[in-house]
Amino acid sequence: MVYPGSPTGPDEQPGEQPHGAGPGPVPPPPPPATQPLAYLDDAEAGPAIVPRKRRGLLAGGIAAAVLLAGSGGVFAWQALDGGGTQPHDVLPADAIGYVRLDLDPSAGQKIEAFRFLQNFPLFTEATGITDENVDLRERFIDELASATGCDIDFATDVEPWAGERVGAAMTPAAGDSGQPGYVVALQTGDEEAATAAIDRILGCGGAEAESEGLGHAYVDGYLLVTDTQENADTYADAAADSSLADNPEFALAMDQLGEQGIASAWFSGAAMFDAFDGSASAFGIGAGASGNDVPTMDDARELIDETYRSVALSVRFDDRYAELAGVVTGSSYHALDGGGVNASVPDDTSFFLGAHDAGQYVRDNWDASLESLPGGGDMLAELEAQTGLVLPDDLATLLGDELLVAADAGSADIDALAESGDFSSIDIGARVVTDPDAFADLWERLQGLAADAGAPLDELPLQTTDDGFVLATSEDYAAQLLDGGGLGDTDAYRTAVADAADADSVFFLNIDTLEHLLDGAGDSLGEAERQSIEAVQAIGMAMHYNEGNMELSLRVTTD
Repeated sequence: MVYPGSPTGPDEQPGEQPHGAGPGPVPPPPPPATQPLAYLDDAEAGPAIVPRKRRGLLAGGIAAAVLLAGSGGVFAWQALDGGGTQPHDVLPADAIGYVRLDLDPSAGQKIEAFRFLQNFPLFTEATGITDENVDLRERFIDELASATGCDIDFATDVEPWAGERVGAAMTPAAGDSGQPGYVVALQTGDEEAATAAIDRILGCGGAEAESEGLGHAYVDGYLLVTDTQENADTYADAAADSSLADNPEFALAMDQLGEQGIASAWFSGAAMFDAFDGSASAFGIGAGASGNDVPTMDDARELIDETYRSVALSVRFDDRYAELAGVVTGSSYHALDGGGVNASVPDDTSFFLGAHDAGQYVRDNWDASLESLPGGGDMLAELEAQTGLVLPDDLATLLGDELLVAADAGSADIDALAESGDFSSIDIGARVVTDPDAFADLWERLQGLAADAGAPLDELPLQTTDDGFVLATSEDYAAQLLDGGGLGDTDAYRTAVADAADADSVFFLNIDTLEHLLDGAGDSLGEAERQSIEAVQAIGMAMHYNEGNMELSLRVTTD
């Protein structure tokens, strides 16, 4: 069996593929589990008037929402490999996308999420949650009953059968519809009670539920819910033979991702592209395209396969941060030499952007990037002929072995910013470590090009150094960047930037240094809004490049 998104068989390594396109492809298709909700706009008058096909999809979406959603809720996590059967153990192996939530995690992990969110008064104000022991399933059912007039009680109608885990998968298109399918897996110890409760919920709002419009099957402690009984039986049989856990692409991505957090998701980029190739024309892509101006469907699919072969995501909590973590696999990703971004800028830096071996990355992915750009080779050849630039070498020299961009907004003039957009009170600069001889040659050529164009660079505040150059808005800030600093050793930076010492590229925003800017907001911010903003310490993003995959982390931290 060949699994989704994999041109090889299950015994071959998913990451092994020809060198291809680099970053910057056509955006990936929508994540899994959006399809069942795609018809909500058609159901405003109630399920009774929705066509059978759409009613099935709507019913599946509502069934998933009953247990997946929480009104402003917060969940905490447990590892994917926790005890007992998991949703991916009962969902079919040919799934092209997957989402999972744990609705009743361990108390210790729930407390971590609760402690983080309690830093934000807006969270408490919006949800009314003040106790980490709240059962969010009950909260959701109560609000559903209140909003719809549905006569359903959590303790009587839901709690006796509702399990802790729920997952949903998107499956390849089958039959004449051409649309991807879906299946929701609800953990339950009582199939009949779960089925009856779901049918009852779907019947709320003045319309009687039509049970023949919703398929059910029971597999190893999970109720599988989908649009028809035939599909439910098919998915159950397929999962019994080979489940999503047996899909090597899924297993590898989740293993690389690690801790699954409060929610996790996975999708196969190539399989998603195939499932939604009918919408590719929106991007100017067509199977009949010719010439260099428009990529063909095969070109676009290859690009997706080599840059979004497999995507795994997780939302995690610690008592000091919330994190979105991800792993993206594809042959365009390559490990970089050396050891991480050196955040040697002043400790009180407000904004920092760092890249390690950016020049090497450009060289490694140059050919692939040209392949992804229609007519890119011809355009760049003409540019080189007109300017004398040598690409990608000159661009790699400009980005260097170490690129640091920093800004200090600690003394920003709030009135000037608000009234005229004057940013002169903010110090901004860049420090690049690169081959000094190569840069001197490049700089001489750039100065000549600028002079010929009537825009000389004599006034540009650029200083060459023994190991590269520095460019800053003032001589004083240039000197600070040359002297370096200890941002990389601060608590705020190391908490916000995951595995900071090994990160290949970093984005960091120190909110603590910007709090004085709130003074310009005056009375437009309420007390809860102001306190919630002030509770944020920093925002950090880190990216790590490996052979065949890229790991990313985006964190929001509190003091």
